[in-house]
Amino acid sequence: MLKEKEKFMGQAVLHYQKNGKSSGGSLGHHIDREEGKEYSYRHADLSKTKENIYVQVNQLCRSPYNEAIAKRIEQGYNHKNKAGELKAIRKDAVHSINVILSGSHEEMTEIANNKKRLQEWIDKNLEFCIKEYGKENIVRFAVHLDEKTPHIHCVFVPITPDGRLSAGDWMKTGKQLEEVQTKYAEAMAEFGLERGVKSERKHHTTEEYRQRERYKLDDNKEILNDLENLKQSDVFSFKAKKTALFAKLENLILNQDETTKKQIEGLKSEISNLEKKLSSTLREQHQLPKSNFLSQAQIQHIVESVSVKDYFFNLMERGIVDFEKKSGKEFYFKTSTQTFSVSDKGFYDFKAGSGGQIIKAVMEMEGIKWKEALDFLQKFSGTNYNHISTGIVEERMQMKDNSYNLTAIMRPNNPKILGYYLKRGIEPETVKKHLKQVHYQVRAEGKDFHFFGVGIKNNSGGWDVRSTDGKTKLGTSDISEFGNPNSDKVVVFEGMSDVLAFIQKGIDEGRTEEPNRIICLNSTSNVPKLVEHLQDFKGKMYLCLDADQAGEKATQDLQQFFPNATDLREHYGIFEGRGGSKDFNEVLMKEKGLIQEQNRGPKRGW
Repeated sequence: MLKEKEKFMGQAVLHYQKNGKSSGGSLGHHIDREEGKEYSYRHADLSKTKENIYVQVNQLCRSPYNEAIAKRIEQGYNHKNKAGELKAIRKDAVHSINVILSGSHEEMTEIANNKKRLQEWIDKNLEFCIKEYGKENIVRFAVHLDEKTPHIHCVFVPITPDGRLSAGDWMKTGKQLEEVQTKYAEAMAEFGLERGVKSERKHHTTEEYRQRERYKLDDNKEILNDLENLKQSDVFSFKAKKTALFAKLENLILNQDETTKKQIEGLKSEISNLEKKLSSTLREQHQLPKSNFLSQAQIQHIVESVSVKDYFFNLMERGIVDFEKKSGKEFYFKTSTQTFSVSDKGFYDFKAGSGGQIIKAVMEMEGIKWKEALDFLQKFSGTNYNHISTGIVEERMQMKDNSYNLTAIMRPNNPKILGYYLKRGIEPETVKKHLKQVHYQVRAEGKDFHFFGVGIKNNSGGWDVRSTDGKTKLGTSDISEFGNPNSDKVVVFEGMSDVLAFIQKGIDEGRTEEPNRIICLNSTSNVPKLVEHLQDFKGKMYLCLDADQAGEKATQDLQQFFPNATDLREHYGIFEGRGGSKDFNEVLMKEKGLIQEQNRGPKRGW
């Protein structure tokens, strides 16, 4: 008697995938396991990626993926019109075909576990591909051993012997494709792999067709009757009747035409709707959590309605991750220990060496289980952060040293920064209304760095940016303006925190809008720029700079140019020594009980 394994051979698998000029990029990332594009091969086991084998069939296989395809077309395309001129390649032309070569999981796993047998299988596949597609046309021959079932990607450019770019010469009619699959199965027979079951379709006479349709109609009537009975069923007998009905549907699908297929899909849709009604009824009866009764279709809808990218921007707003940069279509976020690459459909955790789709992201980032993740996503569904993501600029490559690139300007949302200001007596809404959160890329000593903080654009187009670690000037330093630009009263402060503290004090006293024109020097070195900017000003000026030597000198210089300017420091108790405040922000902090004279520390430099 034959052993169980000897009774049945595994199936050989050959599958074609067409790619146009622009659609091959992400496939290249997947096939080549390109670093930084891990999302494209998120289902791979990265601990086994080093075991993948890349066969250099020709010199093109050594070139970058898209470049190799372009080179082969440049080398081989020679399709000319009647005038002898090279014909332009159609925009919708197929530029490459990805042939996936594999077999049943059990057989392929057994082959992969035997190095000698694996090499024989690779050699046989290479021989088959060279014969079918032409050695000169192959741009990739990659053996992937890091996914669930070992397989080969053979990518070739469909250049014909007479110089045409024609996928049609390989993506043949149904009968010809059957012949190719049969040839491949014959080549794989020695590895215990055979061809799948062929279709038994044949031509029928008119009478045979009518007889077949009568039988089909009888089957359909029986199914429709069962469906009607299903509608009348009590909830306890629903599952058994549904299973029986689906069995009939699956049996009918084996001998279907297009009309029948549509009928079957309609019946399945109606069953799905009944399932939803059943779940609703059971929830009402038992008051059980919603996601306990989600069907596969409902789960799929929830998953597809939530963007992983939007979820990570939500994490950013909650202070769990920080946005770092955008590169291509990927957005990068980080924590103190992790970096994530994120797109609409998935994420990749570089530290863990793994990734996945939205449910896995929520489970890992929220620390919850699968069912709880679904409940979370149901509530999150419909939330989007396009107002943020669409304004983000891709990181700039090949920047010069000591240069910068603004990558994102958005409404302040980072909890660390907002929390810092709150400790200084300034409410988050005040920060959000008057400042911007600025993300920027800096090039220094041949390396790129990404930072962010809050600030306002100054009069020269530069930015004075503050983070919890200090302050940075991007571009030319200059004064910044706040409040009412048409007011005849100007109040001058030295730092941005002082400006916000003054505005906050007004809000605390009941003001809804700031009536004064407020100017922030950003640095006492900008006094000459303020003088030039306000040289024709005829209104009233008030000065409230810091209580140190630089603040004192700047006050004197401004009063020399504007003799009627009033120094407000004494009025607010801003002076050096015990009992005095160092700046206006400290005045506000004292009023709110956030700082005491005896434990006041040195100024943070904001």
